[in-house]
Amino acid sequence: MRRAAIFLVLTALLFAGAASALAAPDQPPAKDTTPTGVLRPAEVQFTGKLYTPVKFNVPLPFPAFIQQIGVQIGQEVKVGDELARYELRQEVYMDEKNKLSTANIKELEYRLAQVEVDLDKLTAKHRELEVMTKRNMASQQSISQNEKEIEAARKEKTSIQEQLNLAREVFSDRLILAKERFGREAGPGSVPKTGFLRSPLNGYVLWINSDARSGAHLDRETPILQVGSLDPMIIRAQVHEIEVNKIAEGDAATVVFDALPGREFAATVSRIPWTPLPANLQQPSYYEIELTIPNPDHTLREGLKGQVTVIPGK
Repeated sequence: MRRAAIFLVLTALLFAGAASALAAPDQPPAKDTTPTGVLRPAEVQFTGKLYTPVKFNVPLPFPAFIQQIGVQIGQEVKVGDELARYELRQEVYMDEKNKLSTANIKELEYRLAQVEVDLDKLTAKHRELEVMTKRNMASQQSISQNEKEIEAARKEKTSIQEQLNLAREVFSDRLILAKERFGREAGPGSVPKTGFLRSPLNGYVLWINSDARSGAHLDRETPILQVGSLDPMIIRAQVHEIEVNKIAEGDAATVVFDALPGREFAATVSRIPWTPLPANLQQPSYYEIELTIPNPDHTLREGLKGQVTVIPGK
């Protein structure tokens, strides 16, 4: 009896469920309220540092004494502007006078002229020997000896001419180099003892050697000043291989610097390399990308660290 009662209850429940399903109307599927065709790419964030895109060190071309530093850090300069003055040591001055001397060129010119005179004499003698040979007044051996002397003189002339051409070219290059090193005209008989360091480009004085003071003696190739551009500047950053594929050149970015709280700067992705930085095989790759950031008021300085946010495709 108990089993029959349970069976009847289950049967009743089954029929009730079926009837309910038949009575209920069809429900439409839920609609997606997300706007179609609108993709919101995730922002890419990383840390970068500021760098000056173009800068040049201005070294001391000779071992010399500093006479004067004529500029200050942050000062705007043009190409060719005087930055500093120096005075050569006596032994360096004497060595430069020897290098800019034309004595070697004049010696070669004299030797060339002498060989040409000797060659003319040998050529005239050769004509005389030919006439005398026809009259049986000179031997064939004399003519052969004369021809050997003429050939030797011609070879000597060629050798001296090559040496002279080389000496003239070297001297011309030395004049150009001397003008660049001295920052003024220099040549035979007018070798200056005082030189000028001049700006290699239009820009600003970024750095001055703390040892470069009036009266100080510094060695050759010692950097005295650094000149570079300040607007625009660049940000270099190392970006993970996954993130670098989300951005492209021309993407807009915002930068917030730790040293300038409360300010936000606009930047643009300007360079993305195809090759990563060196790394071990087991480590992920990082790419050193660059962003260009305007700096019209020169607020930004090289070395500042900031947080960069790039919105891909913007």
